[in-house]
Amino acid sequence: MTWYYWLLVPATYLLASISFAWWAGKLKGKDLRKEGSGNLGATNAGRVLGRAWFFSILILDIAKGLGPVLLAQTFVSTHPANSDWLIIATASAAILGHTFTCFHGFKGGKAVATSLGVLIALVGHVAVVCFVVWILAWTLGVTMFGRKFAEAVGPASVLAALAAPIAHLAMCRNPWEMPNVLITLFVLLISCLVVVRHRSNIAKMFGHRDVT
Repeated sequence: MTWYYWLLVPATYLLASISFAWWAGKLKGKDLRKEGSGNLGATNAGRVLGRAWFFSILILDIAKGLGPVLLAQTFVSTHPANSDWLIIATASAAILGHTFTCFHGFKGGKAVATSLGVLIALVGHVAVVCFVVWILAWTLGVTMFGRKFAEAVGPASVLAALAAPIAHLAMCRNPWEMPNVLITLFVLLISCLVVVRHRSNIAKMFGHRDVT
């Protein structure tokens, strides 16, 4: 594969490091790092700025993962020396850029929306399962457990993340054979990352509030 295709990886990291939540807060005269949960993601933006901002930033953060991976897939499909590693590296750069943005002290979002964008490009059927699980869990949290709009997002995101590797393993014919094994390991790592990033939400679910 032509070497300059790999420039897509650092370019994706830098693009994904642009925090739309931070810019939205700046437009409204607020620093989301100091308000709400202190997280630079769609949920905290919705909590502090309003629900309209939640949906706007959610879509933009999904695009961070979807766009670069689709571009990487195009590069790979049009070149005779295909490299699935470029796709995985680009997907990783998108998630890491959003989660550990170099523009804000390597503190960004919780990897949910951008990971969903990546999954849409890589394994669309898994993304659909995760989205359905998220919607059901969020609705259940709001209607049956009386959680507020933003409070239900964290638990729903954890359940959706746990559903991702299960759905992939269930629907992929040979998940541990090349090249599927790359996707399998990647989905497992995404799931772990999202769960770890939501450890404070998990702690609160079990009555502990001292986890950051």
